Amino acid sequence: MSHFHHILNSANKPLEFILLTILGSCFILLGLVFDAEAQVSVTGIVTDELENSVPAANVLLLNSADSTLVKGNITNETGHYEFQQIMPGSYLLSVSIIGYQPQITEPFDVNNAPVLTDTIMLYTSLEEMDEISVSAQRPFFEKKIDRLVVNVQQSITSSGNSALELLEKSPGIQVNRQSGSISMSGKAGVRVMINDKIVRLPVDAVLQMLDGMSAANIEQIELISTPPARYEAEGNAGLINIVMIERQDLGSNGTIGTNLAYNAAETLGGNLNYNYRGRKLAYFLNYSINYDRTEQNILNNRFLVQNSFTEQIREDQKREPTTNVQNARMGLEYSIGSKTTAGVLVSGYRRHWDQQALSNNFNNLGPDSTLIFDMGIRERNIWRNGMINASIDHSFNENQNLSFDFDYLHYINENPSVYQNEFIEGDRSLYQAGGIDVEKETPINIWVGRVDYTFQPSSTFSIETGVKGTLSEFVNDVSVKNNFDGSWEIDDRFTSDANLSENIGAAYLSGSWKPSEQLQMNAGLRYEYTDSYLSSTDEKGLIDREYGKFFPTVFISKDLSDDNRIGFSYNRRITRPTFNDMAPFVFFMSPRTFLSGTPSLQPAISDGVTMDLQLRSLLISLQYTHTKDEIGAFQPEVNSESNELTYTAKNLDYLRTYAATLSYQVFPTSWWQVQSNLSGRYQLFQTAHLQNNISDEIFGLNINITNTITLPKEFAFEVSGYYNSKSVWGIMQFRPQGSLNIGVQKKVGDGRGTLRLSANDILYTDVWKVDSDVPSANLDSSMRLDWHRQQISLTFSWNFGNNSLRAVNVDSGSEEEQNRVN
Repeated sequence: MSHFHHILNSANKPLEFILLTILGSCFILLGLVFDAEAQVSVTGIVTDELENSVPAANVLLLNSADSTLVKGNITNETGHYEFQQIMPGSYLLSVSIIGYQPQITEPFDVNNAPVLTDTIMLYTSLEEMDEISVSAQRPFFEKKIDRLVVNVQQSITSSGNSALELLEKSPGIQVNRQSGSISMSGKAGVRVMINDKIVRLPVDAVLQMLDGMSAANIEQIELISTPPARYEAEGNAGLINIVMIERQDLGSNGTIGTNLAYNAAETLGGNLNYNYRGRKLAYFLNYSINYDRTEQNILNNRFLVQNSFTEQIREDQKREPTTNVQNARMGLEYSIGSKTTAGVLVSGYRRHWDQQALSNNFNNLGPDSTLIFDMGIRERNIWRNGMINASIDHSFNENQNLSFDFDYLHYINENPSVYQNEFIEGDRSLYQAGGIDVEKETPINIWVGRVDYTFQPSSTFSIETGVKGTLSEFVNDVSVKNNFDGSWEIDDRFTSDANLSENIGAAYLSGSWKPSEQLQMNAGLRYEYTDSYLSSTDEKGLIDREYGKFFPTVFISKDLSDDNRIGFSYNRRITRPTFNDMAPFVFFMSPRTFLSGTPSLQPAISDGVTMDLQLRSLLISLQYTHTKDEIGAFQPEVNSESNELTYTAKNLDYLRTYAATLSYQVFPTSWWQVQSNLSGRYQLFQTAHLQNNISDEIFGLNINITNTITLPKEFAFEVSGYYNSKSVWGIMQFRPQGSLNIGVQKKVGDGRGTLRLSANDILYTDVWKVDSDVPSANLDSSMRLDWHRQQISLTFSWNFGNNSLRAVNVDSGSEEEQNRVN
């Protein structure tokens, strides 16, 4: 991989030119394909021998010449199926579903007009058949009415990746590993869910957890821009739902897999998921373990103007961390009777991050004054958590349902660190502490209770209502000592013992109405009341805040025709400061560069509107969001007296985001599938924390293209790439970055085994470069963060048991607070 890096550097070509040339070539090729041949639709209906519609039947479109698969689909509730963008040729259909005899049609021709096939009739099987295993190929990216779905298992180059790496490649998503935050379409405040349940961890801890979660256990990633009222209003940008692999029907099944990768150091991983379902009892287990020794390099360069002299501070840090991550989720569901189900969910997470690093520091303090020293760093960051949920779900009848949830969550974070400075050259009198010792321990407890009720008085109208209460408390104990000439002294600036209690009560009411087959309307109103109190040993009532707010949501969808749709939505959301943002803490990047908390942070409120248009396989989405008091994570601030640089979360005055997303899928040939997603955004913001606040605007672009080629003998090949243009995160500006990936896949063992070999970031362009230039605040800094994304990976997975096992659906009412722990 280093050879690719050498070629890139010697060519001396900008990142934008390389990636746009590659991606632009794909667009030109696709345009030529569109001009060459027209594409039409093929539709029809599947019934049984009594002429009743058959939903969920597998329908495969095959080439009549050699019976190779062109496309696959599943019939809807009325037995209808549809294939879009079919090129002229001769085809036949294969239809199957368990309990019926499979049917294969006579060949038919497709020309330049839509084709309506004859009704396909299935006959009940008269003998016990072996299970028919037919699956339709789904696109890697799939747009639904309120979300964009990433079908993870359809991507070859996702093999060996973590869940976090998959997010970084998803359309419109930006992951900031340094500040521990995620944005969607240029907006921060994203909540992360697993199986429709919000993860109650701080965002930085969520990133760490996802970084250790194997993609082999993930079925889909759903990017939800307009969540309904039943979800908490937390998260200005929306929700990201990670759907774990689950199955259907009775019996047991599972998947076991392993991964070996290399990116500057070895990465090893293993994963297991097991599911069982009986007549009354069902349970599941998901477990993954990951060991990672990937190196990291951070280069921070800043300039300070002092008495007409520009002081330069350069910090070059080489990290060699070792990361061990384990994730486990276990759930049990039991049918008490025909109408009542009880469930228990237990999950746990442990991440042990241990690094030794060397930071080379160069300070040009004056015309004749230079200070050079090394900082030896030993840091550990240990996260442990456990959660238990108990739930009961009761159906009064087919139209009424009542559910209860109670959760208890416990977390503990330990972050001991030692920094030892070694003087090399310069005036020792300018030298600060000889060493720094940090001890940090943070235990957190959360209790959550929730009741939800749904009622559907008719087939066209339903309502949902519920209440929820959350009690949270944590202690953040930080001790910082400096070593002056062999004597350790407490540093009062950073030493603290903070306590936070936060209580949130919520109630919601939402309704769904479908006045016609073409029109659907959803509306909801949620009210949340928050009571927060933060104190430290030195000051009581650092935060003493009580407030209540309403959060409306409206969604309207109109079908223009069978495959054309237009939709409109409005919602209001809130982003509360995370516990880590507010609590006093310190993390040293160097003796004069810190990370710290901001107790005075205010919650951010956003109002957003979205309009979606679907024209066959072309999907267009337009969004506008206005956020008051936007929380900008990891914002740099210079102390004018000590010239120390602190990165901390700050409120902006406002952030306005205009965004557009274009998504389409094409099949240039029967063996070539191309999925493209383009997202553009225009943002305006104004700061609120600087002495002379600034306003700025920026345009950004995200491109994500995946080419999948089906080869003979169960082989497949994939080429994918993404490009992110310049973007902002408060007053920080991120330079363009991107990645080009290739992979090959081979199915073995009648399709139960999958072997994948992939190479990611083969041009070595997925490197962070961040600038902050605010002359009025004496701020001029640049940072380069290299996480060594260039990687070669070999993975193998094997499915065992009944591959159509029905999902174990164990719900939890506490998941929506986990992002705010710490």
